Amino acid sequence: MNVSHILSVEKLRDGGSLIISFQADDSCEYWLMLSIKVSNGTFGGYLPPVLVNRTTDIEVDLSWSGAKSWLQRLESYINEEDQKLFNNIRGTVHENT
Repeated sequence: MNVSHILSVEKLRDGGSLIISFQADDSCEYWLMLSIKVSNGTFGGYLPPVLVNRTTDIEVDLSWSGAKSWLQRLESYINEEDQKLFNNIRGTVHENT
């Protein structure tokens, strides 16, 4: 699968889950997602990353190293506006590898 373009880099309103949404050459939309972990009502870091095919609703669990590889593939598509949040996502992944 090859990346066509980035759709968005976002912090979700669920309390802080992080996603990079992108289109691939198979015409599907994907999310590289770091869901927040909540413990006793407070932020407890992030759950292991997942790759979600938003078109077929299939989720694939990734290792932190797998997420790092995906970030390397996506980096060249990130625009200046999204760079700060992308760097935050990369930092979170790096802390867990």
